[in-house]
Amino acid sequence: MRFIFIVTTMVVGLMPLASSTQESTKPKFSVKIHDEKTVVVNTEMEDTGPIDSQQRINFQAQGGGLGVTVNTLQNQLLHLSHFPSFMINGRFYQQAVGGRVTNAPLPKSPSGKNRVGSMSVWLVDDLSITQIAELHPSKAKKPGEKRLMNNVLITYTIENKSMRTIPAGVRVYMDTFVIDNDGCMFAAPVTHPNRILDGVALQDKTLPPYLQMLQRPDLANPGYVSHLTLNLGGKYEKPSKLVLTRHGAGFGNWDMPVFASMGDSGIGIFWQPKDIKPGGKREIGYVYGEGVAAHAGAEGRFQLDLGGSFEPGKLFTISATVADPGLGQTLTLELPKGMERLEGKEVQPLAPLAESQEFSTAVWKARVLAPGQHTIRVRSSSGVTQTKVITITAEK
Repeated sequence: MRFIFIVTTMVVGLMPLASSTQESTKPKFSVKIHDEKTVVVNTEMEDTGPIDSQQRINFQAQGGGLGVTVNTLQNQLLHLSHFPSFMINGRFYQQAVGGRVTNAPLPKSPSGKNRVGSMSVWLVDDLSITQIAELHPSKAKKPGEKRLMNNVLITYTIENKSMRTIPAGVRVYMDTFVIDNDGCMFAAPVTHPNRILDGVALQDKTLPPYLQMLQRPDLANPGYVSHLTLNLGGKYEKPSKLVLTRHGAGFGNWDMPVFASMGDSGIGIFWQPKDIKPGGKREIGYVYGEGVAAHAGAEGRFQLDLGGSFEPGKLFTISATVADPGLGQTLTLELPKGMERLEGKEVQPLAPLAESQEFSTAVWKARVLAPGQHTIRVRSSSGVTQTKVITITAEK
């Protein structure tokens, strides 16, 4: 995880006095503020900026079974087919053949907001497999920019309803196609910089956090670039292997051979079989769409800001902005002995957002009692703590 340390220096001068002698004895203050590392207890996520709620991608569950179709808003193709297969108890199930699929709307989010997407449940061999396809934001391209809702988060939750251990794995197959190219090539800037990829298996240290699919096989001029985000962090397992190959490779079998695409590319995303104990489950996920996806589970992260005067005796403001508050989330302000809270409850609950709202804010007002180094902390019930250290020095 990367952290950004910001150092801000402010010089606070007092009002001039009538006497130059008095002015020379009246101290001025210099103020330095820096951020300490964000402490995260139960999530590894960053991606806390505000969200532009406008839907910027089209998608829907494939009729009659598990799978998803994803297109641009102009209905340009971002693949030709896109479906899961399963290895359960040593038996290969392709495209959910042999089970029973039911469909249902998505429940509301923990914060009470409506969700855009669909849910399908497949029952087979004492396993319940739930597929969710849901609108999901990209990371902001620059600090301060909004996160665009231009991706689809696709997850599979495999629950063992039996009294025996069942080994189960998932393979997602995609017949790749970008806008007008059935043989689109691939790039992985993080793990394979300055390379076009074709006919290769990526795993372990070579497995990238995201894969790019290029409309044109030219890194300098790739045309439209779609993104497959593989590492979502949190509760979702990342894949164990990614195979870039030719369309049709591995049909009817679990494994996929590696071939050069020869103008018709395809990929396989593997979560190898693992034992699921009675009552246990596996949760896997990935994101496909226009941008590199914001990490799943970032709900409840917040941005901490300070404003006003830090001259002793003067009023300053502490504000914490949450892009998508979790259900029942609270923020707690901790002040040192050299500061005093004047307005705002120490523990502030965050109300669920209305559909038109983009964020929720908790605000406190306080004052400095004496110069020195002061540590301000805001703790979220979601397990995140942010800290700002203020150093106030009287100048001679």
